[in-house]
Amino acid sequence: MTDFAASGTVGLIGGLAYVALLATAAVTDVRARRIPNRLVVVIALSGLAYTLLAAPSLGAVGRALVAGLLGFAIWIPFYALRMIGAGDVKLFAAAGLWLAPLQVVQAALVAALVGGVLSVIGMVAGYGGGLALLRITHGMRHPETLMPRVGTVQGKTLPYGVAMAVGLALAGWLPRLLGG
Repeated sequence: MTDFAASGTVGLIGGLAYVALLATAAVTDVRARRIPNRLVVVIALSGLAYTLLAAPSLGAVGRALVAGLLGFAIWIPFYALRMIGAGDVKLFAAAGLWLAPLQVVQAALVAALVGGVLSVIGMVAGYGGGLALLRITHGMRHPETLMPRVGTVQGKTLPYGVAMAVGLALAGWLPRLLGG
């Protein structure tokens, strides 16, 4: 399990680099509503490099690859349903290479919670409190009415990369956040 705070100098430097890369992805997603493939590649390659520095073994590399694939597997259905963008899925898979598989699951849960909060904030900002509450209440009774609109408010997409970056960063720095 990766614990940047408890992994000495390599962990501290790696953890700071990880957060800087995630912050870059989040800011880019907010500004441009996309996460560049170049940044995703840098995150993935630096994750593998960090793994080799922190725990130089084939087992550690194998766990990192499993974690990355798990991150991809968790989020690809949401891309298939057009709920998030491809950049979000690639970001999560690449950043998952820095973590252990259990941390990837924790990061996904935290990202989903943060994403839900951002969606509600976006709805309130876009529609006003009353209409947002009405839409949410109606959506709870008839979820299919929200499906075409998930991830958008008045035609504007929500930067889900922000939610993913928060979940991923917390999982790396607080690996037992959800009791794992």
